[in-house]
Amino acid sequence: MKTIFLSLAVVCTFACTPDEMVDTPTGNWKKSDANPVLEKGEPYGFDFYAISDGWVIPHQGIYKMWYTGGGAVYPDTILHSSIGYATSADGIHWTKYADYPVLDVSLNAWDSLGVETVTVLIDSLAPAQSRYKLWYAGQTYNDYRYEIGYAYSEDGIHWTKHPEPVVQVGEQATWDNCFLEGPSVLKDGDTYKMWYAAYDCEVNGQSTDGKVNIGYATSTDGIIWTKHAGNPVLTTSPAAWDAVFVQDPHVVAYNGMYHLWYGGVDVEDNYQQQTGYAYSEDGIHWTKSSNNPVLKRGNSGSWDANTASFPSVIIEREQLKLWYTGKDVDPLPEWPAPYYWEIGYAEKTLISSSILD
Repeated sequence: MKTIFLSLAVVCTFACTPDEMVDTPTGNWKKSDANPVLEKGEPYGFDFYAISDGWVIPHQGIYKMWYTGGGAVYPDTILHSSIGYATSADGIHWTKYADYPVLDVSLNAWDSLGVETVTVLIDSLAPAQSRYKLWYAGQTYNDYRYEIGYAYSEDGIHWTKHPEPVVQVGEQATWDNCFLEGPSVLKDGDTYKMWYAAYDCEVNGQSTDGKVNIGYATSTDGIIWTKHAGNPVLTTSPAAWDAVFVQDPHVVAYNGMYHLWYGGVDVEDNYQQQTGYAYSEDGIHWTKSSNNPVLKRGNSGSWDANTASFPSVIIEREQLKLWYTGKDVDPLPEWPAPYYWEIGYAEKTLISSSILD
């Protein structure tokens, strides 16, 4: 059966056996000497405070990135998150689209405080006006509650939002009762498949209490979603580097398998984030790599010494390319003292039928 995943630069035919994907790893990720490759903007712009959560798609000979910017645009003085856009010929040297966000908060709406952590796919079968599809985490002003929204566009720049969140937090006793964020969406035939992170802030004796895990949902239109009954599908690991959070998944379909990169956090590591990898035959039952974390924080004093996470991954010509968020310190110094909170790049070469970590 031939399945086309429209958010990727590859076409996957389900013909491989699982054993073909677990050969010896091909070596470490190489971080770019040019890092960070996308930097914060000028003071008092929409991305002057932070740049993170890049989502990259190769399209028509260029790379397109949608990213979260932290800042505020005058006369709005409230610091909030919004979505910026940038393009690149090589994935390293980027040109931002003007000095304002392409997707911003909506006043007096459910996403009035922030929009962030997007996933974008280009659906060539959709009508022109909704060719670009975007899902994002939205936050209500003065509320810690995040839910997942949807927007569509003809060009990836001018977006029309769906008026209400399309995936909402669960009931009080569920694993996803507090906030949702970091969606990753593929289109498989007529089915949209989403992996997303959720926080359980209720202490009621469940294994998910106080932790962030990853769930799965499906949809036929990208708007009405059905959560998987067995959620969460990727969970924290006790006494491990990802013992508290597994979040911000990016799922790629390749060689008959699903491949997922995610951010992991352990409280004993002072909540510093790194990137892990897992693989699956069905997108529901996942095996984490024994080499995790596969993308580690930098050495002390480096720009990504605190965080190397929130991955976006593509596969091109036997090459794995990964964009990630890096920070050097946490808590941050009082602005405008210098600090890093930007986007970096790493890559590695694939060997046929090798594991992708």
